[in-house]
Amino acid sequence: MANNLILILGNCSEPDRYVIDRCAVQRGLVTRYVSRAQWQEWDYSWDSAIGYLSFLPYSSSTLLDLFALLPVGSGQMPLCFQAVDLYDSTISDTLITGSFIMPVSAVAMGTILSSIELQASLLEQNMALVNEVNRYRKEKNRLMNIGLALSSEQDLDSLLEWILEEALSITLADAGSIYIRENIGAGEGYTNRLLFKVTQNKSVDISKGEKQDPLPISENTIAGHVALTGKPLRIDDVGRLDADVPYSWGRGFVRRFGYQIKSMLAVPLKNLQGEVVGVLQLMNKKLSTAVRLSDSDAVRDHALAFSHSDEDTVMSIGSLAAVSIERAQLTSNIQHLFEGFLSSSVAAIDERDRVTSGHSKRVADYAMSFVDAINTESQGVFADVQFSLERKQQFEFAALLYDIGKIGVPEALLTKDLRLPAGEIAALGARFEIIRIQMKLTGGTCGWPHEEALEEDWLFLQKVNASGFLSDDDFKRLSALRDKTYATHDNPSALLISDSEWEHLSIRQGNLTPIERDLINSHAQATRRILSKIPWTKEMRLIPSIACHHHEKIDGSGYPDGLSGDAISLESRILAVVDIYEALVAQDRPYKPRMPYTKALEILRFEASKNRLDSDIVEFFIDHNIYKIFFTETN
Repeated sequence: MANNLILILGNCSEPDRYVIDRCAVQRGLVTRYVSRAQWQEWDYSWDSAIGYLSFLPYSSSTLLDLFALLPVGSGQMPLCFQAVDLYDSTISDTLITGSFIMPVSAVAMGTILSSIELQASLLEQNMALVNEVNRYRKEKNRLMNIGLALSSEQDLDSLLEWILEEALSITLADAGSIYIRENIGAGEGYTNRLLFKVTQNKSVDISKGEKQDPLPISENTIAGHVALTGKPLRIDDVGRLDADVPYSWGRGFVRRFGYQIKSMLAVPLKNLQGEVVGVLQLMNKKLSTAVRLSDSDAVRDHALAFSHSDEDTVMSIGSLAAVSIERAQLTSNIQHLFEGFLSSSVAAIDERDRVTSGHSKRVADYAMSFVDAINTESQGVFADVQFSLERKQQFEFAALLYDIGKIGVPEALLTKDLRLPAGEIAALGARFEIIRIQMKLTGGTCGWPHEEALEEDWLFLQKVNASGFLSDDDFKRLSALRDKTYATHDNPSALLISDSEWEHLSIRQGNLTPIERDLINSHAQATRRILSKIPWTKEMRLIPSIACHHHEKIDGSGYPDGLSGDAISLESRILAVVDIYEALVAQDRPYKPRMPYTKALEILRFEASKNRLDSDIVEFFIDHNIYKIFFTETN
């Protein structure tokens, strides 16, 4: 028993005192006497006793007053025996444990003290059991809380730091570290090397930037042995390892950091398949967190051995941690897989049109610069707008994939730089050559006053074919040529320009027919269809919508859905502006020269004035110099 004090309350006779003291000494008990004048003022919490002998005048009120002063735990009764002159049957109805008749005999007192000892021992065992149950409950609740916390953490480095911190706290370890088994990649499994990931030390400052070489999984080291065998190691003193164990403790750690290690607990971190995915090491258990083990003397005096209970607890933490670590690694692998898909998709778009290669990446860079500028804005129209990390990432992915629908557009249309492709304009040129030969053979005009006029019309058609804009005068001249005919072997009045050729050559602006334009514009719908097939997370669910609406206009004249105003998301409105600007200032393309940025900005402002682009976004883009992020010395 931790306590062996018996308090005797009231005034007892010298013979009774002699008997009590002799019986107490025989049992190793200590007696202390509190007089009748003192008992009501006595500090019973300071003089904590295992039992009480009362020589106070016997009455119910006196006992109640006494019991109100005695320190007892919840559900307990004080071990108190009352001295009486004569046996009274009513005394059994009171709160006291029992009574004895004065003068007390040695036999009776021996029995009383023995019963006090026995009950005190039982109470002590019961309290130890209660404390153990409470400790188990607290530990169980803490493990449950750890499990919940681990399930919500996705970042591997933060996860490992938190796991180690909890393990140190629960076991009162002074230091610890975590090794993670090297992961080859998605679906590739693990190597036979451990990577040093995190360390914490309550007594010595150890730089987190300290780099350590990978540790082979072998019997030579403690961590390697645990990873190899999948079994924990609990070592009371690493300096006194048995000669027959294959592992040893690397003293280089002590030399490098000046930290002495005595006791260690190393447990494997196993996933649900039983594979070891890491090792958790704890060093130098201590009684109090306030103790600093900053030198070898402190380690010798205060470092304790880890217990079986510590091992069981840390193994439980390790089981939870291993699953969370594997989940975090899986999440990372999925992220890398998606980034690979993203890169491949952007590369696929670039492969379709080498001329516009890099366009999507540059548009995404403009968009992210725009977002960064918004997030630092404290005034103006975007002062109340803030892009979270998730929203920014969603926008970045949408900006990279917004043109993915173009993989379904014929390459000839994406790279079309002439109204008529080379083969068809060559066929038209062949007709002019036939007419020229006919004029020489017949000596006639064949509808042209002379051969020079024929050549001028052929040159005119070539100019129209390459032009991006058809003036009214050119349209009239082209219309006159449409009425021209020439003779073939089976048709004396064949049309010089076919209906299909006329449809292409008569385009007033650009080089796409309405059908071709609709086909190219369909890439927005295709983008939505393609991206909607991907099972996006909740944070990424708006990617298809943002990406497909980059051609919508504020006035509702855009496509694919004819949205207007605020019905178009902020991200899509930003995307519309940066997409147009990048296309205008991009490197020379076969169908258009590179435009000076000043002219491109004028076009953006003009489109905003016509309510086709968001004017606030255009001005923000210009005022914050976002348009300059790809400027070189030649700009």
